[in-house]
Amino acid sequence: MDTQLPILNYKESLGLPNNLDDTLIELINAELPQYQCGRCDTPGCRPYAKEIVNGTPHNRCVPGGQETLNKISLILNSKPLALDIAYGPELKPQIANIIEEDCIGCKKCIDACPVDAISGAANLMHKVIDDLCTGCELCIEPCPVDCIELVEVNDDQSLIARDQSEYFFNLKIELDQRRQKKSKMNKSILENIDIANSINQKLKNRSIDKSASLKKLQAAMLDSQKSDKYLNSDDLDELKKNL
Repeated sequence: MDTQLPILNYKESLGLPNNLDDTLIELINAELPQYQCGRCDTPGCRPYAKEIVNGTPHNRCVPGGQETLNKISLILNSKPLALDIAYGPELKPQIANIIEEDCIGCKKCIDACPVDAISGAANLMHKVIDDLCTGCELCIEPCPVDCIELVEVNDDQSLIARDQSEYFFNLKIELDQRRQKKSKMNKSILENIDIANSINQKLKNRSIDKSASLKKLQAAMLDSQKSDKYLNSDDLDELKKNL
């Protein structure tokens, strides 16, 4: 792909070093529409901005439209590109709405939502948090009973949700990672307990003279102290006899 060249030319044309990838990511991310819809084949707007800097074509954000594409092309000092409509269709200002009487509480829409805009729990009714929903449509397909509809909203309401979507997108990822880490820790703890119980049982089942083993250990400890100049070797031997 030739999309990496414009990025390098952009840096070189301004005489800037190549360690400005973070700045480029911020600039590109600021122009993306923040639906967090993943239609660009990247889970989220900032991850897509990062992929663009790494060389992925920057014409995949169909929801952002040609205007967004032109702004990103300008940032990258790239030649004009046509929007790749294969990553569409576009998104309207909208939010999801769950038809409560049809909801079976399967939790699939909650798992699919990239910004945690759906509240509820397994086997309980779910509800969309209107102020957080970006209208990304990711909850529609997983619903097994087709109880989610899309409701058009005005541009201002859509912008409010999308302006804060990155925070909730990152928060969900962090919470998911914590849950996975906790699950692994719990599994590790249980495995360690099982191993410890197994070892203890084997020790318990051993046919050894514990009293003799203890005397042997004590004698070895007394012998190891004979090199101490403050202790009398004969006294230590006498103690060994009395074990």
